[in-house]
Amino acid sequence: MVKNPLWFLLIFLGLSACTERPTFPITPSIELKEFYFRTIESPDGKNLRDSIVIKVNFRDGDGDLGLAATETNPPYHLYDVIVNNGDTLKYGDNDTLPDYNCFNYEIITRTTSVGDSLVVLVDTIYVIRNINHYNFFLTFLVKEGDEFVEFNTYDRLCAPPFHGRFFILNTAGDIRPLEGELQYGFISSFRLLFRYETLKLKIQIQDRALHRSNEIITDEFVIDDIVRPPTGG
Repeated sequence: MVKNPLWFLLIFLGLSACTERPTFPITPSIELKEFYFRTIESPDGKNLRDSIVIKVNFRDGDGDLGLAATETNPPYHLYDVIVNNGDTLKYGDNDTLPDYNCFNYEIITRTTSVGDSLVVLVDTIYVIRNINHYNFFLTFLVKEGDEFVEFNTYDRLCAPPFHGRFFILNTAGDIRPLEGELQYGFISSFRLLFRYETLKLKIQIQDRALHRSNEIITDEFVIDDIVRPPTGG
């Protein structure tokens, strides 16, 4: 089932006063505050959307947290495209490329003129995906036997991961310690995907200098254990 995500993010910042600034490492650190599952009802009450909400407390020594939506150039680009003889490398161009899969290939649609007509061309191009496009990393771990295995959205859903971006926190642009609460939510068909699974969440953030925080792995749970009452749309 292909997911239909919608990101929503709220930041609650605590900026220390100049005379009382603590000293934090420049690599961010996070602590889990809480996480829960909630169904959001549409205003007409006819549609339901499943969401998972995660709240973490964070600290960062130099305040370089967050990415603007417009920051899509290296090192924050989505993927690299390989050029071969002046053209993008496409599926089937040579025998060394992997078989078609949703991770290694991107389908690109473009419109071109042929005489008096417009023709839609579809290319399947080879890409190298860039994990640094994101700064909030969320991975579902699914219990298989006695082990927990990462749920690979490219393999299972032919869809991007559950990762995302939070916006720039230090809008003044100076070097300062930051601490506060980051709330992150993701809407998807979680109840259908994981209704009968035993799960864990793996959570991490990254700063603009590509320093990764510590990694949080939650205790195991099932969706019904963390459900809160529905909210209106």
